[in-house]
Order: sequence, then C-alpha cells, then structure tokens
Amino acid sequence: MRRWFRAVPVVLLSISLLLLLGRPAATVPLYASRTGLMCGTCHFDPNGGGPRNEYGFSYARNRHSLEADPDTLSPWRDLNVVNRVSENLPLYFGVNQRFMLLANRTVNQDSLDRLGFFNMENAIHLAFQPHHRLALVYTLDAFTSGSSNVVRNKEAFGMISGFPANGYLKAGRFRTPFGLRLDDHTVATRNGFLDFGSGERFLPYDPRNPDMGLEYGMDHGGLFGRLALTNGQADVFGGQFAGAKTLKIGYNRSGYQSAVSFYDDYRKESSSGVQRATRWGYYGMTHYGPLAALGEIAAGTDEQEPVVPGMASGPKRNVLAGWIEADYSPARAWNARVRWDRMVTDRSSDAATRDGATHDRYALEGEWVPVPFAELRFAVRRINHKDETLYGYPDETQSYLQFHFSY
Repeated sequence: MRRWFRAVPVVLLSISLLLLLGRPAATVPLYASRTGLMCGTCHFDPNGGGPRNEYGFSYARNRHSLEADPDTLSPWRDLNVVNRVSENLPLYFGVNQRFMLLANRTVNQDSLDRLGFFNMENAIHLAFQPHHRLALVYTLDAFTSGSSNVVRNKEAFGMISGFPANGYLKAGRFRTPFGLRLDDHTVATRNGFLDFGSGERFLPYDPRNPDMGLEYGMDHGGLFGRLALTNGQADVFGGQFAGAKTLKIGYNRSGYQSAVSFYDDYRKESSSGVQRATRWGYYGMTHYGPLAALGEIAAGTDEQEPVVPGMASGPKRNVLAGWIEADYSPARAWNARVRWDRMVTDRSSDAATRDGATHDRYALEGEWVPVPFAELRFAVRRINHKDETLYGYPDETQSYLQFHFSY
C-alpha cells in the first residue's frame, strides 16, 4: 500500500498531462475542475469560498452549470433572482448552511456508537464592492461545537486589486492559501478523519478558521501565485512576532489545474510544545466530459522546542497525507464520488510506531441538487487503521446525510 501511495502524485501528473496534450482548450475543487475556471471567477476571494459574485451566483442558480437549463418545461428555466441589492448599492448577500445526520459504528460494537444531528455550518456572507478595484468581505458563522453552538466572525478582509499581472492585496482575517480550499475539512490533508480516534490532524492549524495578516496574489497567462504573511500561533499582545508564511504557485487552463504550496510557522514561544511547523504539498485536478479527478499529496515536519537550552533544534516528527478522488456527473443535478485518503501522523523510523500512525479511509459519496440552492449529500466511509491494537483505535464505518442550503 505504501508503494501505491508514493505513486499518487505520479498518477495525478500523468493523467493531467495526457488530457492537457490530447484535447483542445474547452470550458469544463470539484466545480473548478468541472469548469476549468479559477475559484476567483465565482467568488470575491481569489482562493474560493465565502460570498459569490454575480457570475458565481448564476452558476449556483443554474444548479452548478455554466448554462441555463435547456428544458423549456423546467420550473427553473426562467428563475430570475439575484444576490446584489441594486446597481447603486453594490452589496452582495449570501448564506451557507450545512446540517447533518451523522452515524458511526466501530468493529467492536454490535450497534451504532453514535447517531444524531450536527450543525456543521450556518454562515451569512456579505460583500461590498463600491468599484471593481475594491471588495470588502465579511462572514459570520454559527456551528455546533460539542453540545453547544458557537458564533464566530470568520472572514473579514478588504481587498484592493488592479496591480500589475492582475495583482491584488488582501488585508484582514482570511484563510491561508495553502493547497486547495475544500468544503470538506475531514480530508487527509486538512483536519483529517480521526475525530473519534486520536483527534490528530495533518495541518498545524484548523483550516475552517481564518488567520490574520496580509496576502498578495497575481494571475497571468495561466500562472498564478499567492504569498501570505499571517500571525499563525503568535500572540502579538504577548510580545510575539507573526511567524506564519504561505506560498502557493500554480498553473491553470481549461482542462487542468495544479499548484505547489509551502507553509511555515515559526512559534517563538509555543504553548503546544511545537516551535516550528512546516508543510508542503502538491495538488492537481482535471476533467474529461462528465468525469473529474482531483487529488493532493502533502508532507511536513513538526519541530519540538529544544530539550536542552541552546540546542539548534528539538526532536522532530514527520507527517504525510494525501487523497485522490474520481467524480462522475451524468447530469447537472447528480454527482457520484469515490475517494481514498491516507494519513501518516508519525513517519517514525520505528516500524511499529509508523504502522500505528497510518490510517486509511475509503469513501463512496453522492450529491443531488433537486432545486436551485439546495443540495443533498450522502456518504458511507470506512476508516481502517493499519495497526489498531497499538493505540487502541478500532476501525469504524461512518455515514451521513447532509442538507446543504446556499444562496
């Protein structure tokens, strides 16, 4: 299995190059891979997510299609709603709610371990664009944390555009541009899927929450780049220095997109014991007709604080994660997905430790958009631990039904 995992980036790159060389340019995260467009085409944030602009709203109104429904008898054929208040008041409004029925069962139980409802997201988005070179973006989100509801201000930034090479400068609270911005934070290269086990995750931060700082980006001739300086784990009022740097460089055309990313957070004073957290990764996505393929592989190192004062560095722990998925969309309202994730939370030279830290997840998922702005998702996922006896994490089967409402 480790040999196959090492082959993931080679497979992604090979498939992408074949499609890139074998077919002419044509319009075709999953929506970006289907359309061949950058995430910033549909969102105010160039990295995707948050409130949609008018183009992105039209895509959602057409049930995830660039064109209106060709069926003249469709009740949505002449749906004429907008997300902009007026021409003289360029305020864009949006909502995003994900509500789930979640269940899971471990192999050592005869019945379900847990079954219940979970409020994953309940966001209100606002974007104000007084002219084409300035956008002010805000998100307020309420979600379930344990047995209580938590309300947080998430994205809150201003963005000035119009710099050379379609450059922009973003300042405020935003999500770091490392890798793909996904709506599923449980993929291996994000928070991972060990919630009911060790709780470990691949990234040294929670990708659902924004960081605070500056980001500069450019897009030109298919090439794009992002550079961000953010606080990371630093507390400026505690006398610490912003220590997180993110760099992403990629290429996009109608049939293929890929990028390499680098993240480094030097924590001058750390409460977690980790003084430096570094991650690097590669993602690729492509499509052919109703088929789409996406994948990402990433690795990193957590460096602990020195055991002996004056040492150059402390003990290190290397991590590895990746996922690959295939999607099939026979019609605008339907999508089926298969995905494989792997996490190695400690690539120790000790085989027993490494096996105990190796986890795989296999998923079969489906999505249905019965009406515009509403989507039903269903998933069955199997989580296997390579050595479940070492740390006592039993294999488990998860399933959920998600109601996703957005506007």
